[in-house]
Amino acid sequence: MVAFLVAGVILGVLARVLHHDPDDPGVPVTLVLGVAGAAAGGAGMNLVLGESLTDLDAWSFTAACILSFVLLGLLEGGVGRKRP
Repeated sequence: MVAFLVAGVILGVLARVLHHDPDDPGVPVTLVLGVAGAAAGGAGMNLVLGESLTDLDAWSFTAACILSFVLLGLLEGGVGRKRP
């Protein structure tokens, strides 16, 4: 599980570095969303594979990264924000 959390932090920082806009949410929101996406993706894949929630293998790590990227992309894309 720690690997999923570390991956989420790294992906959150990477998202902030690659796309920085003054209108975007702050760093804490980005990091929390990256960690939540990575933890949910990794644990979800482990459930699908029938393994322990905290096991780390290539499939669960890939799922953690993909879900984290999707959630961060939705956040950076402005989903749920009102535009004038």
